Amino acid sequence: MADSAQVAVVRRLYEARGDPDVIRQVLSPDVRWEVVEGFPHGAVYVGLDDVLRNFFGRLFQAFESFVAVGSEFFESGDQVIALGTYTGRAKATGKEFTARFAHVWTLQGGRIIRLQQCADTVQVVRGLAG
Repeated sequence: MADSAQVAVVRRLYEARGDPDVIRQVLSPDVRWEVVEGFPHGAVYVGLDDVLRNFFGRLFQAFESFVAVGSEFFESGDQVIALGTYTGRAKATGKEFTARFAHVWTLQGGRIIRLQQCADTVQVVRGLAG
């Protein structure tokens, strides 16, 4: 079964692997990006520039690799829920980690306007701990 248009947008973001050009195409300029407390750089980011500079920019400085893979997608109205796994390796420690996540994406006009993140923060933080 083919993805709906909204699921395709969310899947495209995961497949971008942090590519800022793709991120700019799929996120709304006034996106609200809610990263759970306890996750590296956990905070609420508002606006595309804030997300790119202060979330992704800092995240990719801390990790040699960091990949989010969505494995299951559920759509309801203007929202897509994605279940998946983060994997990566911390630069400072060289430790690898795997952590599960649930993301709730809200879309409007074919672009993402909000992320609500839930994640197994303990696994990610263990990768960063020396």
